[in-house]
Amino acid sequence: MPADRPHDVSSLTAAQLERAKRDLQISLALAFPGSPVRVSIQAEMTAIDTELAKRGAADDVPVLLPMVAGGPRAQRIAIRPRPG
Repeated sequence: MPADRPHDVSSLTAAQLERAKRDLQISLALAFPGSPVRVSIQAEMTAIDTELAKRGAADDVPVLLPMVAGGPRAQRIAIRPRPG
């Protein structure tokens, strides 16, 4: 998708936006410097950041703590901030 085209991410949930942003950060890290794909990746990341800011999602996204020791049965614990 060309960078000058609008990126509509409004239908995604906050969790989906965060996942997409992480995936895009990885893609950006792997893209060669000066590659044209970097422009599209950065445009999509900007659209995601804008949508998250619009929603105030920083307060609504759960914080994942590192896996607790215990091998493959260990679980991640999600903590949601208290509204306030």
